Amino acid sequence: TMASKGGTRAAGTDGNDFQYRQRVDSKYQKAAVARKSIKSALSALVVFHPLMAAWAVLPSTLTGAELDEYNVPFSSLAFVGFVLVVTTMSMVGSNKTIQPENLESMCKAILVTGVLNLTAGVLMRVQVDDENLLMRRFADLVARETGAKDSTALTPIATAIEAVLLVVGLLLALAVSKHGKALASTATKTR
Repeated sequence: TMASKGGTRAAGTDGNDFQYRQRVDSKYQKAAVARKSIKSALSALVVFHPLMAAWAVLPSTLTGAELDEYNVPFSSLAFVGFVLVVTTMSMVGSNKTIQPENLESMCKAILVTGVLNLTAGVLMRVQVDDENLLMRRFADLVARETGAKDSTALTPIATAIEAVLLVVGLLLALAVSKHGKALASTATKTR
């Protein structure tokens, strides 16, 4: 008879033999947690990169400004980041054995795109005149679409959106790096 809550117990046991039963080894449990965590961070980056590309390109395009040296770094990083994320997702999502070196390299590349994106954002705020800032172009677009006379009032909101995008991109890249290292280390140990 099978043991059940409040029911009869299997013959030959008093229920205290659980210590001798088979368990999943901790390295496989850690690998499962790391795989789930990295998949979550990568999924978030799959959404983030198109948002970053839209932030870099759409306001300029919709306000009639040309795509220029102010848009290109962000849209290029968004494209490269997206390709790296999709490639890494295919590595992590497959049932094949993960090559730790490849996974670590991809995670480092994703981290570099996050750092470069944040660095480009900070440099742009310091070195670019106000009218060419991406947040200014976004504020101008929103003002035009809402019929506001002046986009200056929208500048703090646009600045906050840009800051959140830059920081979230870096934090997600850091999460991918951290969980990628954990998954790679479990892949190394299972060989």
